[in-house]
Amino acid sequence: MAQAQAKQQSEQRTGVSNVAYDLVTILQNKLKGIAAFEEYKLDAQAAGDQEVLDLLTRLEQRERQDVDQLKQLVVQRLR
Repeated sequence: MAQAQAKQQSEQRTGVSNVAYDLVTILQNKLKGIAAFEEYKLDAQAAGDQEVLDLLTRLEQRERQDVDQLKQLVVQRLR
């Protein structure tokens, strides 16, 4: 009960819903993940490991799709 009350007070103080905040946080984590994939892909390239490079590229593409969806939801929830 106390946690629910704290969340409600947070929403009232910030003017941002908990759902919108959660989505922004997930978006931030996804963006950090994409940056990490860029580094990992460089490592795979340097090692000449095309199989790993292909996998990382596919995984990064999925992350980018997630980011696109999250951006849309964040914009909608912040209106």
